[in-house]
Formats: sequence, C-alpha cells, structure tokens
Amino acid sequence: MIDMDLRTIARALGGTVCNGEVLAPGPEHSRVDRSLSVRLDRTAPDGFIVHSFAKDDPIVCRDYVREKCGLPAFGSNRNDKPTEVKHAAPTRQVVDDSTIAAALAAIKTAPPKQNGKIVATYDYTDNKGDLLYQVLRYEPKTFRQRRPDGKGGWIKNVEGCGRVLYRLPELLKYPDAGVFVCEGEKDADRVASLDHCATTVACGDWTEDCVKALAGRDVLILRDMDEAGADKALKAATALHGTAKTIRIVELPGLTGHKNNKDVSDWLDADPKRAEKLVDICFDTPLWTPETNTIATSAPAQADNAALEPLVFIDIVTWQGQPIPEREWAVRDRIPARAVTLLSGDGGVGKTILALHLGVATVLGRDWLGTMPEPGPVLGIFCEDDESEIHRRLARMVEHYGASFADLADLHLISLAGQDALLAAPNRTGLIMPTPLFTRMKDTACALRPRLILIDNSADVFGGNENDRAQVRQFIGLLRGLAIASGAAILLTSHPSLTGMNTGSGLSGSTAWNASVRSRLYLKRAATEKDEEPDPDLRVVEVMKANYGPVGETITVRWKDGLFLPVPAPGSLERMAREQRVDDLFLRLLDRWNEQGRPVSDKVNANSYAPARFAEEPEAKADRIGKRELADSMGRLFRADKIHNATYGKPSRGWTRLERR
Repeated sequence: MIDMDLRTIARALGGTVCNGEVLAPGPEHSRVDRSLSVRLDRTAPDGFIVHSFAKDDPIVCRDYVREKCGLPAFGSNRNDKPTEVKHAAPTRQVVDDSTIAAALAAIKTAPPKQNGKIVATYDYTDNKGDLLYQVLRYEPKTFRQRRPDGKGGWIKNVEGCGRVLYRLPELLKYPDAGVFVCEGEKDADRVASLDHCATTVACGDWTEDCVKALAGRDVLILRDMDEAGADKALKAATALHGTAKTIRIVELPGLTGHKNNKDVSDWLDADPKRAEKLVDICFDTPLWTPETNTIATSAPAQADNAALEPLVFIDIVTWQGQPIPEREWAVRDRIPARAVTLLSGDGGVGKTILALHLGVATVLGRDWLGTMPEPGPVLGIFCEDDESEIHRRLARMVEHYGASFADLADLHLISLAGQDALLAAPNRTGLIMPTPLFTRMKDTACALRPRLILIDNSADVFGGNENDRAQVRQFIGLLRGLAIASGAAILLTSHPSLTGMNTGSGLSGSTAWNASVRSRLYLKRAATEKDEEPDPDLRVVEVMKANYGPVGETITVRWKDGLFLPVPAPGSLERMAREQRVDDLFLRLLDRWNEQGRPVSDKVNANSYAPARFAEEPEAKADRIGKRELADSMGRLFRADKIHNATYGKPSRGWTRLERR
C-alpha cells in the first residue's frame, strides 16, 4: 500500500493542484506545459485516472505518472491485482455506531448552513436566451451554482445540465468576432461593456460543448496575475487548442497580482483610457501553442532571467560638449536614412517607375521630383518586373539625364518576378521570422553599404497577415534592423485597399503599416474635389507621414517620356481641370465645323476667328466659356502640337484653316 495525495503527485510531476486535480507537464512536454490532468479515484486500478488535453496516449501518461510517483509498473503483480494505493488522510479516531447515529440526527435537525449574502447573479442561457443555470457570488467571496426546478424554485446543483459559455447569445450574434476569455463572469461583463465579445465558463470547466462554441474564433485569454490565473489560462488554452483559429494568453501590462491589481477589471479601473488600448495590446501578444508556452511559474522565470545579459544604458553624460549629430537623409524631408519609408499607390499608377527613378537619380547624383537625393549606391529588389521591363524603363531615364548605362555601375538591381520573393513569414506560432533570402539580402546590403534600398512590392515579400498588427510591426522591425545595420534608407512600395483609395489614406490592412514606418508617401492620380481628372498623365505625390520632416507636402508630376517630372507651372487642380474641359470643347467644335465645311482661322481680325465663333456655340454658353478662354485654349493646343494650320481650296488662293493633327 502506497500513500498518495494530490500535492505529492504535483511535486513529483512538477505541476500544480487546481480544482481537485493536478495539472502537470505531459510526457516529453516542456516544464511549463499543463496538458496532463491527474485525479485520485479509489475505484481506478492505479488509484488515479489521467487525461491528456494534448491527446497523448493514456497508457503512456499513466505509466509516466506511476514512474514519477515511484509506483511499480502496471501489471507487475503476478495475480494481476491492482496496486493498492492508500490515499493520504488525517488520522481519525474510531467511533462507535451510537455516536455516528447521534451525529446524523443532529445534522438532520440543524438549520441549513448560510453561505452569506448574494452580491451578484450570473445567468447562463442557451442560444435562445432561456435560462439554464446561474452562478451566485456571495460575500464573503465564494461561489455556488443552481438551476431552475421548473416550478419556480431552484435545485442547488447543475448535475445533468448541459454546460454553455457565458453570454452565449451575444457570441452567436457576432460569429466572426474575436472573443475575450476571462477568468470570471464579472470580468467578462466588464469587457463586454466595451462592445467586445467576452465570455467565461462556470468553475473553469471547459466541456466539449464550450470548446466547440469557439471553433474558428480568434481567442484572447485575459489571465489573472496570480498562480491560479496562470493555471486557468493554460487550462483554457490547452482545451481550445486545435479548435480555435488562434489563441493568445494576454498578460496586461501593469498588473502585479496584488490586491485590486490582478485582473482586467482592476486594469481598466486604474485608467479608463486603457479601454482604447485593450485590443491593440492583446493582438500584439504572440500566438500561443503547447510547443511555445509563454506562461511560466515565478521560479523558472527567475532562473531564466539570471542567464540574460544585463541591459545596456546609453551613456548620456558623454554627450556633454559634443556636437549634436545632424539628421541623415536619403531625400531631405521625405525619406530619412536608416529607417523605412512606405510608398503606396494603386496598381498601374506608377509606383515602380517612381521608385526606380529615385534609384537612378541617387546613383547619378541628379534631381528627383524637384529635390536632390544624397548620392550613393542603390540596391533594388523588384518582384513584379522582369529584366526586360526594367531595361526598357531604365533606357528612358538614362536618356532623360543624358547619361549612359555605364554610369549606373552602382545601381544593383535584382528581379524576382515569378520567383519566391518572401523576405519574412510567420512560423507555426505566428511570429514573423526572416527567410534565407532576407539573410542573403542583409549580408549583401551590409557589404555594399548602399545609400538606398528599394523593395517592390510588400505583397510579394511579406508572408504574414497584413491585417495582423503584431505581424506587421514585426516585419517592419526586421526591415528597420536591416536599415540600421546597412546604413541605408529603405523605400517599400505597397498597394492600398479600396477603402484606402476611397478615403484618400492610401493604406491597406492594419494601421500598423502607417504607425511602424518613419515616413510614408502616397502616389495617386490627380483629381479635383469633384473627382475630375484634369489630365490623365498627372499624378500627385503626397507626404502622408514624416516623423522627422514636414507633413502634407504635395508634388504634382506629369508622365512624360517614360518617367514622372514635376509640373513647372503653379496652379490648382481645379484650374487644370477647367483648362482640360475647354481644350476638349475646342477640339470637338473644330472637328464639327470642319465636317460641316465651315473653316475657322487663328487670325484675330478674321471673321472666322475660331475663339469668337466657338464662343457662340450652345455648349460654350452652357459652361460659360468665353472667347478669351477659348483663345488661351487654342494657344495651348498649338504648343502641344494638337492643332495646326492646313491649306485648302485652290493653291493659288493660299487659304488656310485650323485642323486637328
């Protein structure tokens, strides 16, 4: 006969006692794992029963417990009798039958025990909102359960009653929403008051029905900052693993585990403004899996911390009397050095051309959009254009600058069109990790020491979820590390979503894209407030974010000869749109008059002076376009070589008329 109790088993297995069972690491699991449950049972062959939340073999788990607890292997008795396990209990005095009978009679006649005052009642309902059972909170703090008896009274247990999630109807109403799992009903109600889906289970009992109700959901477990909270969070995560879409165990910053400072309600009470940060904090937490358990007891944590390198502080005192370092730029006030800048724009608007143009200008030390970039080598990764397309585009830029391809020796370009171009991707725990290609690129950049690194396009190089705030920040963090290590500025191009285009933000996915970069440029088509395009060749480059420079700068550029050049003449887009409408009307009227055999002239004193005649047409009057605007239009069209004077009639007469080219 072997003495055994829960605490002895917990010590042997390296686990903890929780709600009448031991939660401990399973066979070959990490020391912080709690996937193995052990309960004492006098009727079981071994005196205990095991259950693995990780679905380990129950026979292996049972033998594992016997070995750890010093019990003989199962079946070692030749008569196949189960090992007799003595469950430890306090030594009791033997009493006779008359004493027992008197005690039972006293119990029957004694008044019912009072639990205290009920201070809160929490209803658990089915999917239709019908009450199944209640959890009662008493003062002094204790909890009891009860269920309706169907006669207006209560049965003080929930035996045989199907278990459900707390606030189940609300969870079903929003099937795609993430769910906050709290330790208790009070916390779930508090989080739900912030318009989030929140739940818990009575007594921490995660039944199969409760687990299935969170299938496919993003689950955020808000753990209480004490040992019991860690155990319950691990139990919930283990039960939901493989059913929920994602699981995060969240330790809210600032909670210490002391009284009035250990759960989410305490955390929100301490500062009401924290409510706005709750979602971001939770989704910044790494994903949980049994293999990478992030919850650890205090003793192992202290041991791990002892092996860590000490923090290195900046020696500010040495700055005394030293010159303040100047900020370094790739392009002053637009693209800072040693940082990541995002260049967004919808497909076909010209992002790649604009980025490649900057690369050429940087290598040649020539102007780009009206400013001079810092000259130096450039490294470019292009994932959408093949070598031939890059050749065609560069040829026009070389011609524009009056240079040659031999002058571009410091322009180091790589085409990954049609290849695996991922620089970073999530591992099975959801953490963004660099790929071998990223490592190769970083080694190359550190050797070249380029002034600028071009990466086109984020959709090709980022393998994570663009809507996952944590993954986006980790990816930009990797690029920032590359920028610092190589000393280069990084320009990353991206596509905006439809919402980003319609709202003018130029963003796609999580706001972490904007929050994580130091600067952001947006290339878009030039349009007026009425959404009119004055010229299909016009674009606007807008500085949407600049941590180190002015925000809101706009540069209007025009597509010409294969690249975008700044528009030299100042003027509003509304004025340009008006001029475009007048030019279009002039050409339409010119075509109509010539088809009708009514020639017009560019001579001011002629009776057929085109601006005067066209101003009399109904279309011009309707849009209030007069002779002067039409005369200006005629001049623009001559300069653009869209109209000319053509001879007609007998050659001897020398007549001319305006015609479209």
